Amino acid sequence: MADAIIWSVGGYAPPHIITNKRLSERMDTSDEWIQTRTGIRERRSAGDEETTATASIQSGKAALEASEFEAEDLDWVVVCTDTPEMWSPATACFVQDALGARQASAIDLTGGCAGFLQTLQIMSPLAQAGKRLLVIGTELLTHALNWNDRSTAVLFGDGSSAFLMGPSDAGHGGIRIGPGLSRSDGSQTDILGKPYGGTRYAITPELVREGRLHTIRMEGPKVFKHAVTMMSDIGRRVIQEAQLGLEQIDWVVPHQANQRIIDAVTHQVGIPAERVFSHVARFANTGSASIGLAMSDMLDQRLIKPGQRLLSVAFGAGFSWASQLFFVDQVPPAQFIHAGEPV
Repeated sequence: MADAIIWSVGGYAPPHIITNKRLSERMDTSDEWIQTRTGIRERRSAGDEETTATASIQSGKAALEASEFEAEDLDWVVVCTDTPEMWSPATACFVQDALGARQASAIDLTGGCAGFLQTLQIMSPLAQAGKRLLVIGTELLTHALNWNDRSTAVLFGDGSSAFLMGPSDAGHGGIRIGPGLSRSDGSQTDILGKPYGGTRYAITPELVREGRLHTIRMEGPKVFKHAVTMMSDIGRRVIQEAQLGLEQIDWVVPHQANQRIIDAVTHQVGIPAERVFSHVARFANTGSASIGLAMSDMLDQRLIKPGQRLLSVAFGAGFSWASQLFFVDQVPPAQFIHAGEPV
């Protein structure tokens, strides 16, 4: 059977840069407080003129243009997001239409910040079977924040990333998608999420006025403990099941939650810090976009080389966590759109 290959990568970081100094002007915080606790200096915001679909179109188009692949040849357009364009139809339908992917099925998946790795694990068998897929992770999390809650508002940013994927026998080289693992613990659904808008909690004027449920809520200490423990465990496990040693992993590309979590996972897994990629200082936590965005940045900086092995680990609402191995057969073409200006 053919392998699933990432043929090209696209990344999009919106142009509006929100610095810690800017946040300190609207809430009780400071640059020192934020950097000490999170390692974050700034984050991107899509602004009022952009939506989840338009951001997804940017990264999807970047991935297609990088490989000179025609959208009309796609079989699937998949968007992983917790901040959809609307509840129905799927965000992917808007993206499919805008890109001109007339022959493609379009669906959304969700899974919190672990959702992108979970989506890759779900969709990779289709690529192995010969399908051509555009898999996108996008979040506009700054639209879902309580700006009076510094424990969450300082952590998140907006972004989008896209992988163009297909089978290894189609004449395209790239990054081979290796073994992956995913787990969830539904008993911990209350420690991280955005509860509004479903059948359990309808949006009401009272909830909006009180600032409850319609924005991201998080029990920070519990999330930290679960994230570090679960990501470390599932990262070690996927390496063992692939019969590899830690010394054979060239890069760890973790979910860019915050620097303290990244550092703790690095320590527990036992990977040297110089082999762990982090750009959380510049882009903050972009949810399901973060791993693809990090790989876009790494390709832009020419850090990824042929023959390397990459390990990604992620956690998110659910509570869910996942790990994924990538093998670089060839460096795929990539386009990372990240020019920005402070607002």
